[in-house]
Amino acid sequence: MKATNPSVETLPARELADELAQQRDREAVRRSDELARTMATAEHNRALADLSEVTRRADLDRTEREASANASATLARVYRESKDSGERIRIAAHMARSGEARALRLERLRTRNLKVLVPVLLGFAAWSTTGVQAGGARLMHVASDAPTWWVLWLLEPVLIGAVVWVIVARAGLAACGGRLNDRAVQIATGCLATSILLNLAAAAVAPPTWTVGSIATLLGAMLAHSIGPVGAAATAHLIGVVDESISAADPWTDIHGSKVPLLTELALDLDAAPAAEPGPLPTSTTSFLPDLPEQPVPAATPARSHKGVKVPPSARRKPSTTSPRALSDAVLRERLAALVSAGDLPDNAPVRRVQSALGISFDRAKRVMALPLAEAA
Repeated sequence: MKATNPSVETLPARELADELAQQRDREAVRRSDELARTMATAEHNRALADLSEVTRRADLDRTEREASANASATLARVYRESKDSGERIRIAAHMARSGEARALRLERLRTRNLKVLVPVLLGFAAWSTTGVQAGGARLMHVASDAPTWWVLWLLEPVLIGAVVWVIVARAGLAACGGRLNDRAVQIATGCLATSILLNLAAAAVAPPTWTVGSIATLLGAMLAHSIGPVGAAATAHLIGVVDESISAADPWTDIHGSKVPLLTELALDLDAAPAAEPGPLPTSTTSFLPDLPEQPVPAATPARSHKGVKVPPSARRKPSTTSPRALSDAVLRERLAALVSAGDLPDNAPVRRVQSALGISFDRAKRVMALPLAEAA
């Protein structure tokens, strides 16, 4: 037997239809609400994703701008250092052409000549010390147990010491414009000749038999003993030749006979290098900095009543050999006003252009531009 719902069977058909319709409406509203909630959640998630993407892009742009600013700062620093180094090298090159620098180099060359060749002379003297001692002991017929044999070791240092002092004294006199007496040079020559003769006496030992081999041995010994004193004599002569060449050099005249300029005649501009002007921020940067305070804008230069009036030739800037550094700020302000009136410079010319037109430093150009025209007059 088929089971039936008593409540349904007892309801009329009309009421049953109304109840089922209400159930369908409730289900439709529930589904519509669920769909609306799902759509709202998805829309919210998409908005969050868009905001996250915008934030991430802003961070990337900021990082890129910082990297670009750092690279620009590094490039500006390298440029500034290169410019300063080049300016120093240029000024040093001009100073090296002056007479004072040439005279200083000559004096340094004289000192270097002594520092290089005097040790060479002492080395040759040490070589010939044994020969002088042996030659003196042989000529005086003294044995090694006699005090004179030991004193003879001091003979060569004494002889070379006299020669070195003559060389040093001659160099000092030449540096002061003097000249050593020829008798001192003759004494130094005698000391070197004595050293050579004593070395030859030490080597001149007669062989038992005069053969070709014994003669060759004797000549070789004499040549070996003469290396020290002859080298010392040649070094002493070389020191004198170089010192005379240095004394004969004229640092105030070049090889063509023309006068060498002095430091005061070079007119070197020793002003400090101008500081770099800070550039404006990129346009794309200002949109990400809404909270920064606005920078004060300098007031515009008031219009002059005499604008457009032709400047007389007497008021215009004329070429002059006077350096702009020697002029006062008032004179430079008058020159600037004349250039603006003549139309060579605009009213609001940048500092760099004013600096180039007046030939002054960056800081002084700003100071001259800030000077009122009434005060300058």
